[in-house]
Amino acid sequence: MANAIRRSLLTHMAGATIFVAALTGCGGDNNGAEPASDMETAADTVFTNGKIYTVDGANRVVEAIAIKEGKIAALGGDEEIGDFVAASTQVIDLDGRMLMPGLIDAHMHPLGAGNMLTTCSLRYESLTVDEILSRITSCLEAEPDAAPDKWLHVQAWFRQATKPEGADLSAEILDRLLTDRPVIVMANDYHTLAANSAAMRAAGIDEETADPAGGKIVRDEGGVATGIFLDAAMGVVAQAEPPLPEKEQEAKNLKDLSAALVALNEQGATTMFDAAGSESSMKAAARLRDEGELSVRSVISIVASPDAAKAPKEVVATLKELSGRYNTPVEAQAPGITVDRAKMFVDGVIQAPAQTGALHEPYLHNTGTAENPVWESGDNSGSLYYDEALLTGMLDELVSNGLSAHMHTDGDKAVTVALDAIETVRAKHNSPAYFRPGLAHDELLIPADYPRFSELNAIPVLSLQWGKPAPDTIDSVKNQIGPERFPYLETAGKFQEAGARVAFGSDWPVEALDEWRAMQIGVTRSNPDAVDPKYQGRLGDDPGLDVETAIRAFTINAAYSLNMEDYVGSLEEGKFADLIVIDRDITAVPAETIAETKVLMTMIGGKEVYRADSF
Repeated sequence: MANAIRRSLLTHMAGATIFVAALTGCGGDNNGAEPASDMETAADTVFTNGKIYTVDGANRVVEAIAIKEGKIAALGGDEEIGDFVAASTQVIDLDGRMLMPGLIDAHMHPLGAGNMLTTCSLRYESLTVDEILSRITSCLEAEPDAAPDKWLHVQAWFRQATKPEGADLSAEILDRLLTDRPVIVMANDYHTLAANSAAMRAAGIDEETADPAGGKIVRDEGGVATGIFLDAAMGVVAQAEPPLPEKEQEAKNLKDLSAALVALNEQGATTMFDAAGSESSMKAAARLRDEGELSVRSVISIVASPDAAKAPKEVVATLKELSGRYNTPVEAQAPGITVDRAKMFVDGVIQAPAQTGALHEPYLHNTGTAENPVWESGDNSGSLYYDEALLTGMLDELVSNGLSAHMHTDGDKAVTVALDAIETVRAKHNSPAYFRPGLAHDELLIPADYPRFSELNAIPVLSLQWGKPAPDTIDSVKNQIGPERFPYLETAGKFQEAGARVAFGSDWPVEALDEWRAMQIGVTRSNPDAVDPKYQGRLGDDPGLDVETAIRAFTINAAYSLNMEDYVGSLEEGKFADLIVIDRDITAVPAETIAETKVLMTMIGGKEVYRADSF
């Protein structure tokens, strides 16, 4: 199946502007150099006549690059790289185009993303309740013969943008659907799930059902579940769905992962981090790896729940066992698998109406009217799923065993708690170099915490596309945190100014995959799609990233966060030939056009995995 997908991407190669040449022919693309006489030095592939942005320590730009046995053999001018060309060398004339390291997505969810591409989706759109119901009805009608107990999964509900402002889903609303099937609707933040009554009955949810650790069942004033489930409570519903037969589930996982890989390669991604992995994702990746069809280097985590973290040695034992079973040597040329870290959800999300992201000070709520709002401090400061002691114990056990950690830290208190735990563990273990804990999202900070990232070598892994005026920043956060905290919402440049090493993670499928749009927003802090005046302009006073830092966030910094900078993330001799060709020099074009960037070719370990029809 994966072979078929890949073939469909590469069938156009015959007519592409690529040539294989002896040096004596083809109009001087080899600058008149003699063919390489020593076959040990002859390259497999040479790119010439380009702007090759290395992202090395000096941000060198060169004209040509030679690739041999999946690694970078040399970089330099066209003439000197001509020494690596033999009759067997594939020579690609870039015609002035930009070549750069492949993108590294340091926080995403590939199985969920692939499922998004193959299931019922609301496509992240701002919809009315009636429009949502209409979309779901169409999905139900597309399966007229489905059994009444077959669950329907609906993805990409943009909860904060549901119209009119303040509208929401509930079991009562979803019960308007003319179906007896259990229906669950996943919000695009992946921290909120809406369920109809059929799904709740299947899960046995009633007034006596307790909130799980790390989650909340939203109830009305009478204690009745409304159909909204937050964070770990989503699993209370989802686990009631009968599992598919093992072989059927494995086939679905392969299909989903293959679809995600194709999309990633088209975007120019060559390495990814599965930030909430499972053995299911490991099995699927291993199957593709063993078949030679894994086209993205894959770092996969396991999730350590707050309950699991009470026995950290067991978490580490599980992680080690999975590592032993699935790990590929990191020095392997072909894309492989690394299982070496645990993921902890320290809190939830700051956006209303969920407001489960942990804050130092309570959220504000409107005590006035919609027309004359009065925003006052309430009694909700979010949900801290890990306290400092529990998190410190988990980190300590990971570091003691040479393993890594990645934490979801959305609110400012969650960030502080994570940094405090990191500081304690670093002091105990004499700050081991391999310990590079990732703090994902960091949507709200207190000013004092910015310099601590650099001091503690903690990596802010930012979903840069969120740093713009939009419903999930303006409508559901701005007033709810107030003017004093608003300047520290979805920041990027403030991390750079404080000396932190910023890495990028798309969080796909929390939002649609668009790496170049995310890069643009990281620089401009503006919404490329804004029509409503309240979503125009820049978000807050954050300066954003400069273009060079943004590129590093998507490449070498992301590689560093995954302990892979010796192999990928920059174009340097001896590193893997993981690279992309793009249609513009993103260091020279107006920043407002970066989102228009098109990937023309993606190569990983010297093997082409994607080529655009236009190249």
